[in-house]
Amino acid sequence: MRVALVNRYHSVDTPGEQIGADPLRRELAHALARLGHEVHVVQELPVAATVEDGPVGWRFVPPDASTRILRRTARMFGRDDAEVKVPAPHLARAVARLKADVVHSFDLVNYALLAELGRDTRRRGAALVAHFHGGAPARLAPWRPVERAAFANVDRFLFTTREHARPWRLSGALADQARVVEVFETSSDFTPGNREEARARTGLRGSPAILHLGRLDPVKDPLTTLAGFRRILDTHPGAHLTMAWSGGPLEAAVAAAAAGLPITLLGNVSPDRCEDLLRSADALVQASTREVCGRVVMEAFAVGTPCLLSDIPAFRQIDGGSGAVGFFAVGDAAGLARGLSACLEAGARQRVTQRFDQALSFPRLAEAVHAVYETIGPVHRRGAAPSEAGSGVC
Repeated sequence: MRVALVNRYHSVDTPGEQIGADPLRRELAHALARLGHEVHVVQELPVAATVEDGPVGWRFVPPDASTRILRRTARMFGRDDAEVKVPAPHLARAVARLKADVVHSFDLVNYALLAELGRDTRRRGAALVAHFHGGAPARLAPWRPVERAAFANVDRFLFTTREHARPWRLSGALADQARVVEVFETSSDFTPGNREEARARTGLRGSPAILHLGRLDPVKDPLTTLAGFRRILDTHPGAHLTMAWSGGPLEAAVAAAAAGLPITLLGNVSPDRCEDLLRSADALVQASTREVCGRVVMEAFAVGTPCLLSDIPAFRQIDGGSGAVGFFAVGDAAGLARGLSACLEAGARQRVTQRFDQALSFPRLAEAVHAVYETIGPVHRRGAAPSEAGSGVC
């Protein structure tokens, strides 16, 4: 099949840098190509360019002047999520020119773009897949019919867990659950590497060496992590916690709570440093109250590091019963401390690596996505029975 992967968000402004900075689209595209698909990535960028990355074609498309003006206006007068709802006709036109059998969008909340993509795929008898990467249903009642109309021509919605689709089901935007398939949001291109060399580079300390990676905000709940670490010291006096983050409103509270404890506060670190930190750690601890997928946990599994995690749907899905995770209830500092034992068991690293290779890697993600494509193409069957939609593909 000819496949178009569509993405608006970008972290850098030049084609080569964007390909390098986007392992999801890059690795997924190559893995899909190995499965026999003709794959194109349509990516917004300030400059127009076409780049051939082996078997994958990248089409970089700048936004129209009108789109840029609308986005600036939305930022000035709209809510914090208003900008993402501004139409993106430049992407829709580029996708339409490809005449793909399957259009795969990584955005559920840009109603205008989904509607445009859906009109094109419906007209051509092609298929549209929408992959959840964050966001929430329309909060205001007048927007809900717009949202339902945008979703009308989407053939499959991919969520890490069905629980993530629940808000849209309750809002009425996604009443047809036959269109929902469980597929992970992403994977990781991190590798196990050499743990001793990584620890020499990072200087990570502790027996055990425990690591926190993530923003210091209530969603990541670092204060529960700190309270749990205090309890860990009762049974593991040689433990040391290293914390790295990319900002957040709880920085001052974390610094105050960490005072006098064997804790190193690193602040913001580069992705390469994150990979080495994860390799060095005996356990990653994440006390999140919710996650879209849990990218940092996925990266920990990629390098073979056991995890100490809050018991939320995304983390349960990643673990998949591997037995390499110590789980604790959200906000339960005592449970966090008790859960460390699972991470330190002999064989825990092997179980993590095995789980990643069997279910979480980019090749496995591509196989899950390919299975979804097979239910709706190459000749699109809009009247397919619900049983053809598949479920639980991870």
